[in-house]
Amino acid sequence: MFSRFIWFTLLFYSQTTVEMALVKYDFIIRTIPSNPDGYPRPVVIMHHANSSWDIDRPFPGPLIRAKLGDRIQIRITNMLRDQSTSLHFHGFHMFKNPWADGVEHITQCPVNPYTSFIQEFNVTQSGTFWYHSHSAQQYADGLVGPIIIDNDPIEKRYSYGSSDHVIMFQEWYHETWSDLMTAYQGPFGAYQGNIPIYPWPPTTFLINGHGRFDCRTTNCTDPGTWIDVCGRRQLAQCIPLREPFLGLCKREAHPIDEFQCSFGKQMRLRLINAASGIPFRFWIEQHNLTIVARDSIEVVPITVSHINIPIGQRIDVIIQCNQNSNRNYTMFAASRNSFQPSHIITGPTPTMWTTAILTYDNSSTIMNGTSQIFNESKSNPDSSFFEYEYLKPLASRRALPAVRRVTLTSVVLWNNRTGIDALEEWAINGITFKPPKEPLLLANYFDGTLDNAIAEQRSGRVGNIHATHVVNFEYGYTYEILMINDDPQQHPWHIHGYTVDFIAAGRLPTIEPVTCNSTARRIENFDYNTILPPLNSTPPVLTVGDSFNMPRDSYVAFRFTANNPGPWYLHCHMEWHISPGLSVVLSVGKNGQYRDLIDPPYDNFNMCGTSQQWAMRQILPKNFNNQTYL
Repeated sequence: MFSRFIWFTLLFYSQTTVEMALVKYDFIIRTIPSNPDGYPRPVVIMHHANSSWDIDRPFPGPLIRAKLGDRIQIRITNMLRDQSTSLHFHGFHMFKNPWADGVEHITQCPVNPYTSFIQEFNVTQSGTFWYHSHSAQQYADGLVGPIIIDNDPIEKRYSYGSSDHVIMFQEWYHETWSDLMTAYQGPFGAYQGNIPIYPWPPTTFLINGHGRFDCRTTNCTDPGTWIDVCGRRQLAQCIPLREPFLGLCKREAHPIDEFQCSFGKQMRLRLINAASGIPFRFWIEQHNLTIVARDSIEVVPITVSHINIPIGQRIDVIIQCNQNSNRNYTMFAASRNSFQPSHIITGPTPTMWTTAILTYDNSSTIMNGTSQIFNESKSNPDSSFFEYEYLKPLASRRALPAVRRVTLTSVVLWNNRTGIDALEEWAINGITFKPPKEPLLLANYFDGTLDNAIAEQRSGRVGNIHATHVVNFEYGYTYEILMINDDPQQHPWHIHGYTVDFIAAGRLPTIEPVTCNSTARRIENFDYNTILPPLNSTPPVLTVGDSFNMPRDSYVAFRFTANNPGPWYLHCHMEWHISPGLSVVLSVGKNGQYRDLIDPPYDNFNMCGTSQQWAMRQILPKNFNNQTYL
């Protein structure tokens, strides 16, 4: 009997080890010249360490693929000559393992030039994800890539077979992120006649790293003017387009991408908005899109003619390939205008798009009956609150009661004092985020407090405060976050470490409407208890996700249970806003300390700051062989 027990135990163990594989990747990050839209310029890429990059398409980076239950180990080596780097796995909770979250200054030290770093984590979620740099604005220069975790419910529910494609959208500029940020953050009058330039509009759009540019040049000697909705003449913003430094511009340097589907079958498209500043609209000629997942969470299938995708969000759609198979169909990726509405935009919004092609392989296979579950929806894909109104979780659910409501109000602050101020500073509750002196995770884990890590507070020039903005949450409790966007721009937000339950969204209440002679006056100190569910209630969940859009002049409320300890970043995913301060850290701990974490990777631990002194006291007794490394 005992021998049979041993045999069954060994059999179970062997099956477990096969299914829970260790999936290893070894990558190099570097800068190279490339021409993603035909215009040569420097780009930041990541490629396999045992091979070179794809000369024709150096980014997006390599596909990371694993199965639910696997363990992923990723080693990155920084070969950038003058920049530190990091790698964030967007959408992964990193449950009790914030060491692998990949946010410079928050969960880890920078990966300095010519050094390596290993991130290892268990795969506890499935579906569509992506990775990108979380250092400066490097991902705007190309450091992005897709992640697919297999064995998700979509595979079992639909019959798309091998017709499974990732589409990553990006807008593209002909200047590097550092030059764009220098131009954007001013200050006014840095030289005679200098005015900061907002990084809009981009030059082209890219689908999976490819686009087309007509090789035009502009010198901005006569930027021109335009008439706003109130009849006022405005100076148009002009971003110069110059001849390339790194080679010749070619109008059709790359063929248009093609995505193939068999007639009568289905196709899965994993749409990822990896832009740094643009919400994308996507549609396919003569084909509807059936949305089946957002942010890797199944939703009630909803069929639309087109979809608008906020920055950072992942949308999985199923396509019925049931049209005339003797022709091709154009796939469009276009701008959903700027983040700025027409009455404040710095110049007229250009009509911009890029395309790919849907082709048929003329298979005569009969369509699978699963398509019958699709129903035509009367939804409005252009609604600013589309995701809250229509992307319902597949299994209806109610949010847990919350113990406290935390209100976070975002606002832009700017003026044009010559020689002093940048174009914009952003603040949440009056605080412009300032990176800590050393990573919050390391400081708290080894020191038991954040006091030695947070940056010294200083007063801003426009009534704001520059500080490391941290909001503390006690482990195990459920909280409600009320976010208020008191700004005439929409903002795409992303929360690390969690998927949250959205319970309310709507327009801000106003006293007076906006007119050409005045702006709306907000109801200050408005009692949101009159429009939000009571904290002790269990309201229905509108939608679930980790990346979400906040329309202009709006509020959004969500709840989450603080069961994942660590410092988790909540930030606008518009790259040009996160650097000027539009972010906050949600710190989840037990009595302020990060306890019950998976042990840090002692054999590959990148230390910096004063926390290194505390780490030596704890790591050395556990791992004596690392004393030289530390």
